[in-house]
Amino acid sequence: GPLSYHASAAGKVKVEPSKEIIRLPEIVLYDHAGFGGAYARTNLSFHYVGDFWNDRISCLIVVSGVWRFYRDDYYKGPSWDLGPGYYESFFTEKGPDDVVSSFQAIALT
Repeated sequence: GPLSYHASAAGKVKVEPSKEIIRLPEIVLYDHAGFGGAYARTNLSFHYVGDFWNDRISCLIVVSGVWRFYRDDYYKGPSWDLGPGYYESFFTEKGPDDVVSSFQAIALT
């Protein structure tokens, strides 16, 4: 269901806003090499990418953060780490294409 918060936890302690700029990890996934086809933008980790995206990710943009991509669901199997950049042909040098089943952010950049 929708996200909710417990009202009794809100507003009891005054917290000063941070002056530090924090960039959340963010990626854009594509199902075709060369940034084509369906795409999805997220800053969330997925223990399973879902039936549509499973074994379909062909290229991506790592906007920020360092991300670890796994061959199997629940962060298992061989993995590849990628930092910020454009990966036009996602696994050309790292391994085979269309094999990712889960991914997670592992560091801020």
